[in-house]
Amino acid sequence: MKFADGSPEKQRRQLWLLAALIVTAGAVYFWFPGVTAEVPPTASNTPAAVPRGTAAPAQSAAPEALKLAALELVTEESGGARDPFRFGVPPRPPAPPPPPPARFTPAPEPPRAPVGPPPRPQIPVKFLGFAEDPSRPGKLVSLSINGVVVLAREGDVVDGKYRLVKVGLESIVMSYLDGQGQQTIRQSGS
Repeated sequence: MKFADGSPEKQRRQLWLLAALIVTAGAVYFWFPGVTAEVPPTASNTPAAVPRGTAAPAQSAAPEALKLAALELVTEESGGARDPFRFGVPPRPPAPPPPPPARFTPAPEPPRAPVGPPPRPQIPVKFLGFAEDPSRPGKLVSLSINGVVVLAREGDVVDGKYRLVKVGLESIVMSYLDGQGQQTIRQSGS
């Protein structure tokens, strides 16, 4: 390490001088700890410093006692929820109470299927229209069963399974041979 140009003897002397200066500064710091630089006083909340040579005012040894009776009581309802940033603003109203727990109501029972035989399938007959046969009295209708055209009158058995019960102006009533499963079939015209 070089501090200055010159011979090594001159550099060694400079190192010893630097070491002695550091040791002296450390000794002064530790032997005289109260020696500090004076800082001019600034505005503060402490009493003003008394100039040297004058007597300091008498101070009591203990601080003034706290007057608990003069303090404002905090209720449990507020919970100490004061907000210093909302001065003068009334506190928020309390939250509404939670809804009461739902009462258990059993689910309604599903409707029960009617007891008895299952319903009969729909009669596969199309009502095409009216036909004419002047030799026999009564209305003659034209029906289509599985693509086959059949002529029938009221009370006739059709396809060995169905009976033509009634003939109206725009519809017919058909049933199974035992009289059950009556269906009204409107004229389709096709």
